[in-house]
Amino acid sequence: MATLKSLPLSSIAIGERARPVDLEHAAAIAGSMVDRGLINPITVRNTPAANGGKTPYTLIAGGHRLEAARMNGWEEIDAIVLTADSAEAQLIEISENLYRNELSALDRGLFVTKYREIYEEKHGKVERGGDRKSKSNDWTLIFAPGKELSERVQERLGIGRSTYFNLTLIGQKLDPALRQAVRGTAAEYDQKKLLKLAKLSRDEQVKVAAALREDKNVDVVFEWLKGPKATPPAESVQAGILKKLLAAWDDASPETRDDFLQQIGMAGSDALMQQIREEAA
Repeated sequence: MATLKSLPLSSIAIGERARPVDLEHAAAIAGSMVDRGLINPITVRNTPAANGGKTPYTLIAGGHRLEAARMNGWEEIDAIVLTADSAEAQLIEISENLYRNELSALDRGLFVTKYREIYEEKHGKVERGGDRKSKSNDWTLIFAPGKELSERVQERLGIGRSTYFNLTLIGQKLDPALRQAVRGTAAEYDQKKLLKLAKLSRDEQVKVAAALREDKNVDVVFEWLKGPKATPPAESVQAGILKKLLAAWDDASPETRDDFLQQIGMAGSDALMQQIREEAA
């Protein structure tokens, strides 16, 4: 059951959030709210005993809007009040955040993985054929039974199969230290780079995390991870130069060959080059 109420900001607890509030983003929203008001109400749940009854509501979705209201000096804010437990509240929060355009590839991976974990904790592992144990019918945002959990998450979050498994790989395989180190780098928004990082061994991920604290360029760190390149011996370098010279000679016209030999003070071009080839062989 959901109701729309105008609530005092002081009555709303923040609680543990899947996504921290970006103050710059909240400030931009605050400016919009001054001009146009609050277009979309925040979402909260009833928590009458929280903080000794001082905060009878806990935020589910709308952290940036709530912070923007505080920045604007508002005392109250419109909110949709739901009756939901902590797990359901987290599922709603994750669902809403995944539709945000500004969400990074890293956070999408973490959110999809968290969504799956919370759903399984609440409803039990769902296999094809449906969840026979769960009798909850008030959690209408969850998909209809008869599908594997991966399919349910894909359908609910509006993502395809490959996107789902890529995001799950990022969320499950990235070491926590590497997750933190990646934030603030270009890789945070680059799914290909995150997948490459997620496929590294745990030891390699720890090394990359340490390296990123010194250099935020992930491409540079990847090159460092490969180790120093071996320097070719001088003999092989000169052999390569000779190969290029011979190839250039083969491509040159008779006139160009004669001009070249005149430049270096030699004559008898064909006989000379034949000698050079025999010595190089």
